[in-house]
Amino acid sequence: MEMSTWCNVDKEVIRVIVLNESQLREVVSYAREKFGARLLASGLNSALLASCDCMCDEYNSSAGIADRYGSWSVPPTTYFGGWETHRIISRNKLSLKKFADGVKKIGKIEIVAVRERDQLDMLNSLGVVPIHFFGGLTNRQLRAIVTAYENGLFEVPARTKMDRIAKAEGLSRSTYGEHLRKAMLQLVENSYPILKLYDKGSVQTLGKGRTG
Repeated sequence: MEMSTWCNVDKEVIRVIVLNESQLREVVSYAREKFGARLLASGLNSALLASCDCMCDEYNSSAGIADRYGSWSVPPTTYFGGWETHRIISRNKLSLKKFADGVKKIGKIEIVAVRERDQLDMLNSLGVVPIHFFGGLTNRQLRAIVTAYENGLFEVPARTKMDRIAKAEGLSRSTYGEHLRKAMLQLVENSYPILKLYDKGSVQTLGKGRTG
């Protein structure tokens, strides 16, 4: 599952994204039992909860360490696959280095990217809920979309034909095509909220679907 949190010191808002409804019920039940979380909203594979108390250690959390060294942790914090992902804004490189050194004292850290502040699209990115784009995809669907991309099936014009990829994967064209279409649909559904935010000209969705 993927979890994102927004903390206001006293309480936390938590968004969880899971694989199916059954797992979602388990997660919500666990959150209610363990830290008195209140369910705010839920969908097929995601839920928004509020905790009665902030769960982080104010001093030893990454946000607390950032604050001590003149940096700021921009919410939300995302948790997936055993990793916490934080977006940190620092006054200068020394402040950022002190933050990284502070986190190293309590756990492993990997810096994914460093950019100058004038290169950050902060106004457009703040408030956008991160989504685990691979949620709901089976291994076969993931394999189908990876092989399609690697072999140039999505290029214009395509570098190869679906039949060739399917044969190389030991599948019929129809089976491979079904895996690929389902993978593409799932990826679009997972990214739909963000796509909708950037679709400035769209007021409503016609026919079957969801509106922003």
